[in-house]
Amino acid sequence: MGRKEILKKGILGRLIQRLPHGTISIGGGLLINGITAYIFITISSRDLGAEAYSPVALLWAMSFLLGIGFFLPLEQETSRIVASRISRGEGVGPVIRSAGQLGASLAGVLLVASLVANQWFTNEFFNGETTLFIGLLLVVIGLGTAHLVKGTLAGLGRFNSYARYVIGEGIGRLLLVIAVVIFTTKNVGAYGLAIGLAPFIGIFTATYKQKGVFTSGPKAKIGDLSRALGSLLLASVSTALVLNASPLAVQLLANDQQIDESGKFLNALLVARVPLFFFQAVQAALLPRLSGLVGQEKFSELWKELKRLLTLVIGLGAAAVLFMTLFGPHIVVLAFGEEFRVTSGDMALLSCSSAGLMIALSLTQALIACKVQGRMASAWVIGVGVFPAALQIAPNDLFLRVEIALIVTVFTTSLLMFALLMRTLQKVPSNQIQRN
Repeated sequence: MGRKEILKKGILGRLIQRLPHGTISIGGGLLINGITAYIFITISSRDLGAEAYSPVALLWAMSFLLGIGFFLPLEQETSRIVASRISRGEGVGPVIRSAGQLGASLAGVLLVASLVANQWFTNEFFNGETTLFIGLLLVVIGLGTAHLVKGTLAGLGRFNSYARYVIGEGIGRLLLVIAVVIFTTKNVGAYGLAIGLAPFIGIFTATYKQKGVFTSGPKAKIGDLSRALGSLLLASVSTALVLNASPLAVQLLANDQQIDESGKFLNALLVARVPLFFFQAVQAALLPRLSGLVGQEKFSELWKELKRLLTLVIGLGAAAVLFMTLFGPHIVVLAFGEEFRVTSGDMALLSCSSAGLMIALSLTQALIACKVQGRMASAWVIGVGVFPAALQIAPNDLFLRVEIALIVTVFTTSLLMFALLMRTLQKVPSNQIQRN
């Protein structure tokens, strides 16, 4: 029996078969990106110390808030429409141009709003470091362009090129931070510029020598795209708030003696969310796959594929909670130093919320593919409302208060998503889906 046949019949083979096409390519890229990201965080944490590192950590959190909150919808809608057109043999050039116009408009609004709130951002989050604010502006432009590029590549099924973006961004950021260490010492602003410039390196790496992208096809009405994008934007901002509000909540709830707690919390959260980080590979490949099935009205296959994925996610999530409970605190200290130490309970709760987020994000992709973005958005909006309410009833301990509120939020959102998906599938004719 050949090696491939053995693999297909083994446990690893069965796990791989549960993943959407393209997951392995993107996952390899994310592995490299993740390693370089944690090297960046380790170097900056140890170089700056917990207090000086906190504003850099907040810029890092804001980059995820902006990317996931405002520009991920552009990637998702571009990916969905491009994949749907490809499945019908239609050209995608008009879609990409319309999406680019919308992305540029959105980035422009965010830049203007950021400039108006310049002093507030700089003083409230960046400890007066103007260079960190410049890094924030670069993040807006870079991520806006990057998500358009990634959505196009995912929709076209060019997952190796998608992976090149992820690799280029990670390695580019690492090279920049190495330059910071060589030429400066404890330069907070330089770390901010490294965060802001990294997406541009990834864009160049992904788009170099790309051909056959702007193929002619039916006109894409920008109004239709913007209406769908509006629901996605509402959902995505809400998603980003659920994902990234917790370190900001720690910063806002901390007293004068807890000034370094937001950086400590963020580093623990990043370790606990390693599985969620790699889940991006599944997420990027899942939407085009499910959108193609919906475009061909293969709802039965959609449901079977989603069930396989959710089974895998729940199993891996449970394993991650156990692993982080036992080893998470030691990993945090090993990576960032003793002053960033957290408890086993902190790591257990943070990894539990990470597992819940993977479930919610899987269901999100299914609802987007089924073209019910409005219903999906409503679930995330309710989740955002649950977070501050849960903060009020959670214990007074700073970390525990935020961790419990996060868990309540993500599992409430997941349950709402599941209920909405079941309701959506019930309306599909019985000859198109059998949920068994």
